[in-house]
Amino acid sequence: MKIFLCLIFIISSIINRVQSNFNIKSKFLDWGLKNNLNITSYLEVTLNEKKDLKFIAKEDIPKKVDLMIIPKSMLFNVTKAVELIGSKTLRKQYNEFNKLNLTYEPNPYDFRKEESFIAYIFYLIEHRPKKYQKTKFYDIYEHYLNSLQKFSVRTPIFYEPYQLEYLSNTSLAKATDVIKKIFQKEIDIFSNKSYFKRELDFEEYVNYRLQINNKGLNVSNRWTMIPFFNNLDSDYTLYNANYSIEKNGDIRIFSKKKIKKGDEIILDAPKKSNIRRLLLEGKTNEKLYKYFPEYIIPAFSPGLYYKYKLKDESLRKYYYNLKDKDFESKATSIYLDHVDVLDGDGSDTWAYTILALNLKYYKEYFERMNASDIYELFYDKNDRINIDRIIRGEKRVIDRAIDKISETIDQFVDIQEKYMKKPDKEDKDSKKNQDL
Repeated sequence: MKIFLCLIFIISSIINRVQSNFNIKSKFLDWGLKNNLNITSYLEVTLNEKKDLKFIAKEDIPKKVDLMIIPKSMLFNVTKAVELIGSKTLRKQYNEFNKLNLTYEPNPYDFRKEESFIAYIFYLIEHRPKKYQKTKFYDIYEHYLNSLQKFSVRTPIFYEPYQLEYLSNTSLAKATDVIKKIFQKEIDIFSNKSYFKRELDFEEYVNYRLQINNKGLNVSNRWTMIPFFNNLDSDYTLYNANYSIEKNGDIRIFSKKKIKKGDEIILDAPKKSNIRRLLLEGKTNEKLYKYFPEYIIPAFSPGLYYKYKLKDESLRKYYYNLKDKDFESKATSIYLDHVDVLDGDGSDTWAYTILALNLKYYKEYFERMNASDIYELFYDKNDRINIDRIIRGEKRVIDRAIDKISETIDQFVDIQEKYMKKPDKEDKDSKKNQDL
């Protein structure tokens, strides 16, 4: 008995010593250390303005140094969560949910089902505490779940209607509408009698959804939540660290560059467009304001609807991607298929002219947007910065597309002029021969 008490005292002393090195008090950190979280002595753990854990270099750190090891035992995916909760009802719900055709797109790395069901579990824990907070899962992960409560994202998903109206013809607004519909469809499923049996709060569910999307990782082709990993910020350009998934399933955080004393640990992040990152993470990057993997616009803008007095709503289903190398041919083929409603002659020159008119509408739209309007409509400083970056980036895509189309139209004109001059020369030669 004395030996056992001695061991407890030694373990407690070690944890307290490590804790005192970090100079903060955190139940979440205590939980991690007791469950074999390994943090290098190079790091100082502090709290940010939201009282979340923040990892700072206590001294200069060389490249390729292990900074943190998060043990596999600390990780969980949806299957582990359902098993630890131990509810037959929840297990049945997950089995039924798993049969649904619910994917972002047909690829093997689409984790929408797993992400959304974990969000549903988090929602149940909050709204049915008598049942779901008296489980093995909550007993193990209580402090981690409490740490996530501080997580929030300033995303356009939560913008006011008048703010989204101002952005209505931007790609950002269209992407916002798409993702809101995706999340609403999930809410509709979880609200029916087979699940929660009443409407889930949109903002609360979406906040859980964004937590899981931002703070999880693909581990062995399962969407996996990783305590403490979510406390590390990530950035495509400002990173100084990275992670690896070890053979034993542990998550290893290591320095990717030399890190100076006082610098925050920032993980490398995948390259994403500012639109995607703003929607899911509430952030943009100035160096990526020009980066658009795709830029899809309607083939029939409000400008074309007005000019040609179009009434056919089915035309709104036509789109083209300005980032495709051959977007002109795809776009003009749409217009050539609708010559009748656009009063055209069916020539390539005409089709390119319609394309130029469609692009001109968006160019004029962006030219009307200005800093004073953004300042008046968006009160948060970061919102203003993010919206400015998005608008500048989108305007650049439109301007470059217009330049490309203008060059093509100019080439058509040059060819036509040369063709028109050629008969004149032949007529003169013919007349000269007749005179002889």
